[in-house]
Amino acid sequence: MKKKFIIIFMIIMFVLTACSAKDKEASNENPSNEQNEQVPENPIKGEDDETEELEDTEEIDPVAAIDLSLKPNELGEVMILMYHGIGPEELVWQRTPENFRKDLEYMYQNKYQMISLNDYAKGEIKTKAGYTPIILTFDDGRQNNFNYIEKDGELIIDPDCAVGILEEFKKKYDDFDVTTSFFLNANPFGQKEYTEQKIKWLVENGYDIGNHTYSHYEMELLSSDEIQAEIGSVNNIIKAIIPDYEVETLALPHGSNPKKENLEIMLSGEYEGNKYNTIATLDVGWRPAYSPFDTLIDFNSLYRVTASEINVDNCGIYDYFRSFENGTRERFISDGNPEVVTIPIRHREYLNMDMVGDRIVNIYE
Repeated sequence: MKKKFIIIFMIIMFVLTACSAKDKEASNENPSNEQNEQVPENPIKGEDDETEELEDTEEIDPVAAIDLSLKPNELGEVMILMYHGIGPEELVWQRTPENFRKDLEYMYQNKYQMISLNDYAKGEIKTKAGYTPIILTFDDGRQNNFNYIEKDGELIIDPDCAVGILEEFKKKYDDFDVTTSFFLNANPFGQKEYTEQKIKWLVENGYDIGNHTYSHYEMELLSSDEIQAEIGSVNNIIKAIIPDYEVETLALPHGSNPKKENLEIMLSGEYEGNKYNTIATLDVGWRPAYSPFDTLIDFNSLYRVTASEINVDNCGIYDYFRSFENGTRERFISDGNPEVVTIPIRHREYLNMDMVGDRIVNIYE
């Protein structure tokens, strides 16, 4: 009898223990007291929370986000400005520091935003919505483009050379994207003892280096081997200083194009062990360039505008600024998204889909 009682007691204890454990588990899952009902300050998200968050966050339509009231037109024209020197006297191929400052101030106040020639040639337009990209180029690599002077025993950039003025505007307007392409010959920027220092500084500070041939000869008069040496020599000067830098642009001396049979060697070749490849070739000043997305674009012969007001035959920098202002020419107006190409429907037939590539096309009335 005693043995039977013990067995019954054990069964009862087992049931009670099991019920207690079950009640404790239920209490943990569904707390009933105030302390358990408090939500931690930083709860760990579960799958349900993540699902709810994904449902609340919808992907923004890049086309719907474009402000059409700005009248974006990414088949409008782009000015590639051709500068040479900065000096005390205003000449056809030289701008005074005061006039160069005037040019930059005009650009800033009239919604122009500098981009690199390299980006333009690749269709990588990162200009703000409602703004017009503009490209600055300096030929010949003159010392007054980038000049060092000594002040109080310290080597500084001459505030009245091109780089000094550009850096001045970079500080003056922190939303003014400042960049320029400098096209170099045999002796970049004079001051031979600082050649390496200058070229490294330019690349590190957002400027581009282009090729203007070693001797500045007219391409039309050169043989295939001579063209290769002229371009390859400058390329090798840059490679010796910055081995990983790719010189991808070329400004033709005197605007002289090579003979047709020598075009390929101008664009791609090898000299003394270093290869070169040109994605954009510049002519001398004449008129604004086409949009990189325009079927009329020819990257082997890009138009430039002479950055001068002397003997320009109505084709100078301010002639074209005015023509953009009065609407006699259409300027490129960015939609603000480099992954979308927005154009008015009237220009649809001129859209170069090969250049557009994987970008979204947005055509509006």
